[in-house]
Amino acid sequence: MDDQKKRYLMAKISTETYQLNPEYLSAMQRSEVEEKVQNMSMIQTLILSSGEAETIEPVRSGELDKAFKECIDNYPSKADFKHALASQHLTVDGLRQSLRDQLMCDRVLDEVVSDIPPLDIDKARLYYQKHRLEFSRSTTWEMSQILITINDEYEENTRVNALKRIGDIYEKVLSKSFEQYAVRYSECPSAMNNGYLGWCEEGKLYPQITDALYLLEPHQISHPIETEIGFHLVQYRQKKEAKVATFEEVWPFLQEKHKARARNYLQKQWINQLINQSKNRMMKDKIVCD
Repeated sequence: MDDQKKRYLMAKISTETYQLNPEYLSAMQRSEVEEKVQNMSMIQTLILSSGEAETIEPVRSGELDKAFKECIDNYPSKADFKHALASQHLTVDGLRQSLRDQLMCDRVLDEVVSDIPPLDIDKARLYYQKHRLEFSRSTTWEMSQILITINDEYEENTRVNALKRIGDIYEKVLSKSFEQYAVRYSECPSAMNNGYLGWCEEGKLYPQITDALYLLEPHQISHPIETEIGFHLVQYRQKKEAKVATFEEVWPFLQEKHKARARNYLQKQWINQLINQSKNRMMKDKIVCD
C-alpha cells in the first residue's frame, strides 16, 4: 500500500470511528483501525482495477479542488490544516491523490447501482398499512425546566428543603425571567442552556410532567412537580399533537429508504464479487506456481 494513502486512510478512519487523530489511539484502537485500513485499501484497489472503472470518466480537476477545499474548511484556518497534514506526515500531493482515488471509487459505486428499479407503490402502500405505528408521532412539547434534585446526602437537597427551594423559585419566576432562574438555580444540565430541553416526546418524559404539560398553556409555568429525581418547574413554547402520517406524506421517505437499502445491498454484493474473483485468481496462480 502506498505510504501516503495509508496515512490518509488512518486519519480518515480514526476520526470517523473514534473522533481521534491516529497518534491518540490506544493500542487496541490502533489495531482495529489498521485492520480497517488494510481492508479499505484492498477494496479500493479492486474497485479501481475493475472493468466497471474502465468505463468511468476520470475525476476532473474541479471536483478534486472542491474535495480538497472541503478538507481545508474542516479546520479553523489554513495554518491549522497545514499543521494537521504535517502531524499525519501527509503531503498535499499525497492527500490529493488519496482524495482522487476516493472520488473515483465513489463514482464507480454510483455507476454499479445506477439502474435500481423504482419502489412499487402498491408494495409500499401495503408496507405502510402493516407498519402504521412506525410513522406515528406522540405529542411533543418544546420545553424548558428548572430542577431541584432530592438527595438526602446533602442538607439542602433533602425532600423538605428541596420542596421549599422549588416553591421559593416558583414564586419568583411568576414575575421574572424563567431562563434567568434556570441558569441560577436549576440542577439539570439544561441550566447551561437557560433550562432549554428542546422538543420532548410523550413517553420519554416522567408521567407526572406529561400530565402537567397537558394542563398548561404556552409559556405558562407549572406548579412544582415531584418525580423520582426531584421537583420540576416546566414551561413549554410550542406543542405538536400526536399524529399518524398519511401514506402521501410517507411515500417520498419510503422511496428514499428503498433506494438507500438497494444501493447498500447491491454495492456490497458487487464488492464481495470482486473479492471472490480476486481470491480465485490467487488460487489459480498458486496452483500454476506449484
